[in-house]
Amino acid sequence: MAVDLIKNKDLFYQIPTTKEDELWDEIIERMDQYAPPEEVAGMTFHSREVLPVSKPVRRNGEDNSNLNLTRATNPDRDNLNTIETRGLNITCYPPKTLITNPEELESEWSEDLFGGYGRSGKFDELGLSFWVYDRYLPSEEYGAMQSCPEDRAEDGGISDNGKVQGKQPTKEDYVSLSMVKMKRHGWKELELLEWYNNIDHALSNKQVSAYITDAIRRKNAAGRIEWKDQKHVKQQAKTQKLGKLIPINTDGAEDGNRQRFERMLIPAMKSYVEDHETQNLCLHNTKVSNHQDYDLANEKMVELIEKDLELVVKFVDAWRFFKVDPIKVTHRVAEKIGSDKEIGKIVSYPE
Repeated sequence: MAVDLIKNKDLFYQIPTTKEDELWDEIIERMDQYAPPEEVAGMTFHSREVLPVSKPVRRNGEDNSNLNLTRATNPDRDNLNTIETRGLNITCYPPKTLITNPEELESEWSEDLFGGYGRSGKFDELGLSFWVYDRYLPSEEYGAMQSCPEDRAEDGGISDNGKVQGKQPTKEDYVSLSMVKMKRHGWKELELLEWYNNIDHALSNKQVSAYITDAIRRKNAAGRIEWKDQKHVKQQAKTQKLGKLIPINTDGAEDGNRQRFERMLIPAMKSYVEDHETQNLCLHNTKVSNHQDYDLANEKMVELIEKDLELVVKFVDAWRFFKVDPIKVTHRVAEKIGSDKEIGKIVSYPE
């Protein structure tokens, strides 16, 4: 069966400077072929057409805040360079808008952007006046797990971002929106899982489970614990003029997790040998959700540190007493083709 081949450069068009340019018709026709309009839960597709880039509303008129409520982070973008050097990619879905006053005459319609923020933010920088948009109307019925206009817009936005070929939302984006849903609807784990099943994303089941767990953990911590990271510890120590404090996260210490301390143990030992001064640690936590668990994690971290330091002393005493090397390299795997006789065999080291 013969396959029609296409050159990559033929998938890009230079952007016309006027809305009346007939090239737009060809661009839209080819976009319909390579990236046909999508179904969006809670919305009805209206049209794919060229609009002034200033028409879709991207910011809140009251406080100029970004209307993209599905992004808690600001991902790096490469749209500027791609559009500037190659033009409009007809295999990419155009930005999406939701018409907010469909009861008015079409000439009076206003519309909010809910998909395509990455590109839209670059249009002004590139001096572009027009672009292709997919326009949607609110459906008479909400989609699954939707019950208000905010749900409709949020789900449309996170699904648009979550497509495999899109700039994927971060964990923070998903967790933050999950918390919005919990606060608005009183959702718990099962409702959140059902919501994830009804939006478009490229997450694994393990990721979905972890994000739900994290959202619930953060909700439970609200009003009880305010987490601070190691950057805060270092800055606060400087502000309070406390000298050098080494942050150590106590998360998991209550379960015997000593990895965080053991990672800093060798550097701390080296510093002690050099300056003979105590290495001062500052406990902080980024996971617990109540005071009892916070205190327990702190106590357990102190116990783990004491046990590890005691082990260091026993180790040194045993080494000095028995005078036997505690650690020594004795073998290697033969891997040198043309030099080792039998590749893969374990041989003495040094030979």
